[in-house]
Amino acid sequence: MASKAFIDWAKSQKYKPGDEITNWQKLTSPYILSEYKTWGEVYAAAVPDVKSDKESTKETKADSPKSKNFKEKQKQINALQSIPQMEQDAVYYKDQAESVNNTPAEREDARKKYESLEKEILDAQEVSGKSAEKLEKVAAKESAADLKKEYAKLKERKDVLLDPTDPEGRGPALQKKMDEILGKYRSAYSTEVGMSVSTAVARSKILDKPIPTFSGTQDAQAEVTATEAEIPSKVTKPVSTETPGAITTPNPKAGAKVTPDVKVETPAEKEAGALGAAMEATDLVISETLFKNIPSLNSILKKYVNTPGMTEAAFLKLVRDDVWYKQNSKEIRSRYTQYYNYRDLQASGQTTGSSDYEKQISTIEAKLKKRATTIGSAAANDPAALRKAAENLYITNRSEDESFITDFLSASIKPIAGMIGGKVTQGYSGEALTNYDKLVQAARDNGFQVSDILPDGANVDQVLAGITSGKIDVNRVIADAGKLAAQGQPQYVRDLIAQGYTLAQVFKPYRQTMATILDIQDPNEIDLNDPLLRSAITDKGDMNLYDFKKALRQDKRWQYTEQARADVSTAAFNVLRDFGFQG
Repeated sequence: MASKAFIDWAKSQKYKPGDEITNWQKLTSPYILSEYKTWGEVYAAAVPDVKSDKESTKETKADSPKSKNFKEKQKQINALQSIPQMEQDAVYYKDQAESVNNTPAEREDARKKYESLEKEILDAQEVSGKSAEKLEKVAAKESAADLKKEYAKLKERKDVLLDPTDPEGRGPALQKKMDEILGKYRSAYSTEVGMSVSTAVARSKILDKPIPTFSGTQDAQAEVTATEAEIPSKVTKPVSTETPGAITTPNPKAGAKVTPDVKVETPAEKEAGALGAAMEATDLVISETLFKNIPSLNSILKKYVNTPGMTEAAFLKLVRDDVWYKQNSKEIRSRYTQYYNYRDLQASGQTTGSSDYEKQISTIEAKLKKRATTIGSAAANDPAALRKAAENLYITNRSEDESFITDFLSASIKPIAGMIGGKVTQGYSGEALTNYDKLVQAARDNGFQVSDILPDGANVDQVLAGITSGKIDVNRVIADAGKLAAQGQPQYVRDLIAQGYTLAQVFKPYRQTMATILDIQDPNEIDLNDPLLRSAITDKGDMNLYDFKKALRQDKRWQYTEQARADVSTAAFNVLRDFGFQG
């Protein structure tokens, strides 16, 4: 019985029942189609009771969705679909197993479930991996057949040329295309047979010719044909005492079968083949640059080159299972390639600033500097840090993520050095300065220092960074400062603060009176914690201004005021006048 997903997919196709299924459709289909020739057969397999067209009057075994390939495909799909959910569940149970909030029994139960899920994940990965390798061989076989046909057409066009070697003719261009196809055919055929074959073997197979050996005489050179089963994964050359390159005498026994002398690939050739396969695989497209610079990929390549008999299919599977490959999308891998290529140019002194990578980085740098200046980040004055940040943002494809950029730059908010009148100064700038001024004002209005109102024991830089990134609300900090100021105050003062007044606003009339009596230029200079100021409002009520002025004249600070000196002079004058010393 076909799955509902397969049936729905088949119903959504618009092809006619008589249309042949192309190789491209087979390669890109989410289901195995290699066993079907026409779309009518696919429709019949999806819904066996419905005939695809008038000519399809009965079903065959090949039409059944219970075929081996179909089952393998479904098994692979089910395994792949189950892995993400199992991984999420495993993370959850791991957290539960490590949580101190759970009882020992609960942690033990979570640990067992975690270990069970880990095993299931490994089993699912193994199933999907094995199925993928089999499917890859099927696709490779079909691809090799297509390439073989294309090669034959090009060869036919070249063979009719009078002078194929004429540099001005079409021969060289045709030969170049044939060489390119041969390289792709070699990779596909190697995957198909499960081993790496040489270019000579690939050329013989694509031309349907026997693989030549160098045993025989000039008059009679023996040739043997190597079938797919006869191509060995390891070739052991017999020990010979003959002069290298000499033509040997054929075996006198007529009809004797000669072992094909297949060329063993050198490490360099094997590496080149692997790099080509990784670049040509549409789901990978991994360049040589990445194999050179990414440690895990470099290790996989070395393992393949140094392991006799290891197939390209096994090599590609290791690459697909690599953690770095899984963590980085195709777009990010492409950007890593650009980054390392730029480093190579830089090392050789060939950078000109005109490459796409350099232009992209310059644009991001300018954007970061402008944003850093706006929020008051010290990164604005650190070109090296901006350059590194621009490269990281470009490679990780986050250059347009405004929230991420703000979080990154706000971490560098701190006082910035400057120069005023020949003297070095330090202070905040941009949005950081605006927010700092708000904190200072909130602290002063409630009789505190800035450090008194900062949340969770953080320092000023951390709070300003949090405000800029949106993690801390400056208005909440200001409101909390008022609540803190209300503690220990008379009920009358607490009620006013609860209504939104600050301590500075509550004591404003008394501060102004105090400034006038004590000859203080700015009332705001009077500390809100001044004992005499605080005595104006107590639990018994608030003092009237007349009584407050009398109290101020009793304060020792009053005797140094101009009013005090004037009052003393007037009193002395009156005394002298009373005794008749003044007229």
